[in-house]
Amino acid sequence: MFLHGFLGTGEEWIPIMKGISGSARCIAVDIPGHGSSRVHSHASETETFSMEMIAEALYKLIEQITPGKVTIVGYSMGARIALYMALRFSNKIEGAVVVSGSPGIKDPVARKVRSATDDSKARMMIDIGLEIFVENWYNGGLWKSLRSHPNFRKIVASRLVHDDVLSVAKCLSDLSTGRQPSLWEELADCDTNVSLVFGERDEKFKKIASRMYLEMSKSKKSEIHIIETVEIPEAGHAVHLESPLHLILALRKFLTRVRKNSAETELSQKLLLALKET
Repeated sequence: MFLHGFLGTGEEWIPIMKGISGSARCIAVDIPGHGSSRVHSHASETETFSMEMIAEALYKLIEQITPGKVTIVGYSMGARIALYMALRFSNKIEGAVVVSGSPGIKDPVARKVRSATDDSKARMMIDIGLEIFVENWYNGGLWKSLRSHPNFRKIVASRLVHDDVLSVAKCLSDLSTGRQPSLWEELADCDTNVSLVFGERDEKFKKIASRMYLEMSKSKKSEIHIIETVEIPEAGHAVHLESPLHLILALRKFLTRVRKNSAETELSQKLLLALKET
C-alpha cells in the first residue's frame, strides 16, 4: 500500500508500482483532502483530519483487502502515517518503508511553533490560491534538488489537480508535524520490519533517519525484525520522483528480505509449538 505526500496523489506512485508489480499486489491511496478523496465538511472546529483517524481508515481498508499482513510505503506526510501504522498496527503491517519521513516533534515548544507555522501556510493557501501557493512551496530549500529535475515543471503542474483548496489547506494544518503524536518514544518498541529511506542530498532527513535507526535498534525485537537505513543516490527529499529506479531496487530487496524473514519466523513458531506438544 502506497501513501503519497502533501499535495500529491496516489497516481505519482504508478511508475514505482509497475516496477514491483511482478512480485507484489500494489495499491495507492489518495489521502483525505487530496485527489479523489473528497471531504464534505470544512468547519474549523471539526477534527476532520488527524493521523489517528486516517490510520484507522487505512487499517479498515487493509482488513477489507486481505486477511493477511501488508507492507506499507509512505513518502513525507505519507511516511509519517506509515510509521504510525507500523508502530500502532503491527498485527496488520508486515513491513513499513518510511521515505523521507519523521516520527514527529518531541519538544512541546517546537510542536507549537510548527503547528502555528503550518496554520499560517494553510491560511495563505486559501488567501492567494493554490497555483501561487504551489510555486512558493517549491521554492523552499527542501526542494533544491527537485528543482533541477528535468520534469520539475510537470511535477509542479500535477500539484494543481486538487480542486478543493479548503480541504488541502485543512490537511496541511490538521496533519501538521506539530499536531501528530510524537512517535520518538515508541520507536524502541517497534514490532515490525522497517526500512528508513532518504535521498543522499537530503541532509535533514538523513540525520532524522539515523536517529530513528538508533532508537529502533534498542528494540528487543530488532534481532528478529529488519531495521535498516537506505540512502538513495542522486536524490533529494522527493526520492520517488527524483530517483525512481533506485527506489524500486531498494523496495524489491526489502520485500524479499521481509518475506524470507516472515517465512523463517513462521517456521520457528511451528517448531516451538511441535516441541511443546511432545
